[in-house]
Amino acid sequence: MGITKDYLRFEHSGSCGCVASQNGAVVALTNVSCAVTACEAVHVYNLRTADKIGEVCDSTKPATCLKLSSDKKWLAIGYSDGAIRLYDRESENPPVVFMGHRKAVNCLEFSTDGLTLASGGKDCTIILWDIVAERGLYRLNGHKDSVTQLQFVRNDQILISSSKDSFVKFWSCASQSCFYTIAENQSEIYSFALLRDESILVVATAEVELIVFELNWIKPEQGEDDAENKEPDTKKALTEKSEGIQELGSMANNFVRVNTRGKLLRQGKGRALQLVLSPDGKLLLCLGSDRAADFYRVFSEEETKSRITKKLKKAKKRAASEGDSSLVVTEDEIRKDVTILLSRIGDLSFEGMPSKTKFKCVDFSHDNAKAVNSMQEYKMFALTSTNSVLWIKTQFDPADNKISSQMLANMNKFGHRHDVRGLSVSNSNNAIVSCAGDELIVWSTHSLRPIANLSDEEVQEIVSVMFTVGDEYIITGSKDGSIGVWKLATTEMLESRTEHEGAIWALVELPDKSGFISASADKKVIFWTYQMVTEGTRKRMSVKKTKILELPDEALGCSITPNGKFLIVSLLNNTASVYFLDTLKFFVSLYGHSLPVTCVSSSPDSKLCVTGSADKSVKIWGLDFGDCHKSFHAHDDVVTAVMFMHESEEDVLFWSAGKDGKIKQWDAKKFRLVQTLDRHSAEIRAIVQTSNSNLLFSASHDKSLRCWQLTEEIIVLEEEEEMQREEDYERKLGAEEDAVPGESTEAEAGLATIKTSNALQAAENIIEAVDIVRNERVKNLDPNNKEEPHILIKTFNSKSLDHFILDTLMRARPSELERALLLVPFSHVHDILLSLSACAKQHYKVEFASRTALFLIKIHVMQLVATPESATVVEQLRKEMMQGIEDVREKVAFNFAALKLLQLDIEESSGNVFFSDLSAIDKKKANKKKQRKAIVKTIV
Repeated sequence: MGITKDYLRFEHSGSCGCVASQNGAVVALTNVSCAVTACEAVHVYNLRTADKIGEVCDSTKPATCLKLSSDKKWLAIGYSDGAIRLYDRESENPPVVFMGHRKAVNCLEFSTDGLTLASGGKDCTIILWDIVAERGLYRLNGHKDSVTQLQFVRNDQILISSSKDSFVKFWSCASQSCFYTIAENQSEIYSFALLRDESILVVATAEVELIVFELNWIKPEQGEDDAENKEPDTKKALTEKSEGIQELGSMANNFVRVNTRGKLLRQGKGRALQLVLSPDGKLLLCLGSDRAADFYRVFSEEETKSRITKKLKKAKKRAASEGDSSLVVTEDEIRKDVTILLSRIGDLSFEGMPSKTKFKCVDFSHDNAKAVNSMQEYKMFALTSTNSVLWIKTQFDPADNKISSQMLANMNKFGHRHDVRGLSVSNSNNAIVSCAGDELIVWSTHSLRPIANLSDEEVQEIVSVMFTVGDEYIITGSKDGSIGVWKLATTEMLESRTEHEGAIWALVELPDKSGFISASADKKVIFWTYQMVTEGTRKRMSVKKTKILELPDEALGCSITPNGKFLIVSLLNNTASVYFLDTLKFFVSLYGHSLPVTCVSSSPDSKLCVTGSADKSVKIWGLDFGDCHKSFHAHDDVVTAVMFMHESEEDVLFWSAGKDGKIKQWDAKKFRLVQTLDRHSAEIRAIVQTSNSNLLFSASHDKSLRCWQLTEEIIVLEEEEEMQREEDYERKLGAEEDAVPGESTEAEAGLATIKTSNALQAAENIIEAVDIVRNERVKNLDPNNKEEPHILIKTFNSKSLDHFILDTLMRARPSELERALLLVPFSHVHDILLSLSACAKQHYKVEFASRTALFLIKIHVMQLVATPESATVVEQLRKEMMQGIEDVREKVAFNFAALKLLQLDIEESSGNVFFSDLSAIDKKKANKKKQRKAIVKTIV
């Protein structure tokens, strides 16, 4: 059966305008560069040159968080679909992908050695990942709401987590269990910080106070080695006799004692979002949901003792002056004051800071503070709510507790501060202009980089924009009803005309290019003509009002048919009115929507028009009689824009965009959906296309301006529907839980990964490999068999059938192997175990074989016990595995001893010591260079 209708696909070709996502994250890479989340990408900016120097974009879902390892080698990015991508900054290898969360990833944390990654998500779970093996270790269940922050402590043996369920939990990485919970908070917890060698815990909640806890880490009597391996023994505590719950809790928690020290008042009114500690640990910055950002000074132990002494002297002096012995304060009472540990010293503000700027995320540069004239100097990168990144220098004077900040640079030129409300493409298709707030930005359609920024102090909020003939001037409509005329060459506003009394929601050029019309919320449509006026010695373009059309209700959009016959205006009264353009007489009213008609567009042949409404529907109308041809339930939210594609020989296609973040293409003749573009993560405000319809541009509430390019790829609608069904199946597949025999679904620890389509494919490959091996073994029983082995065995270069099964297992992604093995039926497990035993006997990838065999035995232990023939398989596996692992250990030990002898031999012969302290050598060389420079200067 042939293809009856050909449609061409539009693909995402680039984006611009989004400097940093409002709810994203920022990470300092160097002293002058940082990485920030921007929709689905991560942008790298050099703030010294104020330019973008890099971009990471391997996903179509918005990036929600990112983290840099302490050695700056690994960069982890979390996404809204629960995926985590791990990038090695020292190589160009593709990222390692971890799939374990069912919802967005909220926070990431690396261990001190950089070998383990912990992630917390909106699905209330914490997952630990092995970076070296590229697989999940285990999942920690216990929180009842989104996990907001994680941090490793005590040599990575303990993990601290906070959540919106108001709890702070302490987890033992050795026993994979929670051994202590701080439950004193009554509101959501958004962040925490550890101060003074992990002895003080500061918790930021939804209240206006910070809660301070003192952590007393218990030092076991066994020594350091035993202490690191010691883990909470809850089972032992339950079996032994105890005199109360407090004793039981003390026996289970052998790591830390937590005491509440007090609360610190913040200046902000809303919830606290983030706590950031300076590299030297002397300053603590607290960001709030409002504009306030508080600085707190963290006192050292010596400074704390000094403050106690001073406070005690002041108290005694005050008691002596008043002569009241009851006012005498003891040292123990002063120690209860939390301000001896840390106190507020100021806020983060600087000259020229915009009034509506809110700090959403901050990260200090990794270098320690510099002392400049007895002042401590810090540099930080701040992500703001106004789509920008700031580079800030902060100076702190420890002597008088004064702090001041200064903005060094920003990235404002790469995007708007407010939502884009209007778009227009130039007549040459070389530029596109976007309007937002009091600013216009002209972008190149080829490079998607800003060409010019236009702004004026008199302009309020621009909501519509339009290029004029020749692309030399730009017309804008504002929310206060003013029309602005801008000259692109000089980037200045030439004149402003206020004829409307309400917001101008639409500007449409007349078919003869002699002027334009403006549709406003004041129930008027005004016709304007272009004219040239002389100012001094130069001429410039001006606009002149010619006639006014009174409307029955507020206008939300308008369109003119290409033949210049009709004017169509969408109204607030749920209808669209059609007028004759020449006489402005009413022709027909298009009624049928149940909510206001927000947008309208006319077809290239002037026979049809399409309307979009707040009732989520799109309707196609005939302009001959005003009859409704078809109505679609187009979007899941308000339809914000509709637009016909330019004339083609056969197709009559149009676009619709909505607040659901999707752009859809429809066939107005066949009445069917053609394709959906869904890269935006927020509501779409405007769409526009070039004159040849090869490029489509869209602007969204996520601050991004996206370009969609027409390709030569043909769309087959039946295949598109099948792909949509597969996506729905995969979405349901990820929501299903796999029951592991012998494990409770409510256990604290579980499998790290979730079921995905890749895991399902890996399971199918394993099952297919077992079936191939079975068939090959049957063929080998025939002595006259001359058939060649299966093509996959040759492709994998497997030396035997047992090796082929192990090679197939290793081809599965390490992070998804466990889930794939869960999907393999028990009837195939015997064959896999026998092959793993043979591989261990032949010393072929013994470590991987043993790990896989242990997992298979764990999940199928009940069936193996109940099956008599399984006993011989397990016994054979036990012998071969133990012997294989022992042989590998002996080989590694022998090689290690040989390398030690070689090292000693080289050190004795050369006189040099391997692995010497390079930092000390570098310091000596640097000191020698300084001395040489000083000598040269003295001689001169």
